[in-house]
Amino acid sequence: MFKTDDRLVQICLGICYFIAAMYAMINFFNPDYLIDRYGTLDATDTNRFFLGWYGMMNFGFVAGLIYMGYKGLDRAFFTYAVPLAILFLIWGVSGQMAADESDQNYTAVGFFVIQLIAIIVARARAFGMNFDFTKADNMWGTSDKLCQTILWLGLATQAFFVVGYFINPSQLITDTPGLELNEVSQRFATGVMYFSIAWTIALLYQLRTGYSMSLIVTGLITSIMFFAVFLNFAAAGLTSAGGEMNTLLVSAIIGNFVGSLILFFRLQGNH
Repeated sequence: MFKTDDRLVQICLGICYFIAAMYAMINFFNPDYLIDRYGTLDATDTNRFFLGWYGMMNFGFVAGLIYMGYKGLDRAFFTYAVPLAILFLIWGVSGQMAADESDQNYTAVGFFVIQLIAIIVARARAFGMNFDFTKADNMWGTSDKLCQTILWLGLATQAFFVVGYFINPSQLITDTPGLELNEVSQRFATGVMYFSIAWTIALLYQLRTGYSMSLIVTGLITSIMFFAVFLNFAAAGLTSAGGEMNTLLVSAIIGNFVGSLILFFRLQGNH
């Protein structure tokens, strides 16, 4: 498993898989389970929207772990996983500290701590404390111009969202029909931005050292789920209100879906 005989690495990544899969299924399929257990969460469509978003991102993370389980450990995957774990631990702790004492629930924070420790231990045992930034022979590690272009667009999109958040933190909420702007939804939007920061770091690493199939699989599964949900919402007439829709979000969903498919099918043959 993971093409390593180190049991500790296998156990740590197994723990990461369990936690990510658990939250993926709960957030996506039964968000009300979490809503009922956190006093700061109301049973609103806005909260369900963001919990579903987090669930889809976790499904992508799980897919990347499964791919590594078959193909072997990948340094680049940890450049996404470690920053993401750190950022969400900060997100979880700050959220609970801001809540009233009677509404505080540190269960998720506890899982975030366990996951961060497990990821760091797995990374340290697998690769030591060596941070390899060896430059690939070609930009993004491939001579395929179309794939290079898609990866550049992916990096630009993630960086654009991060910068856009700091310019207008509430833009995602106010531009998306049906979402309500409040303190809780703003915190969810901050979490979405943290995903983009982690992806930006991982893409910059791949720009120098070469693309990572485990991260391409992570992005592929995530983009497929987002595209499927978008089609479901579109069929139900929920993507717009008053004739308006979040054009940037829709464009990103469609672009990520198409780009991820192209990357996977053009590059997976090399592995």
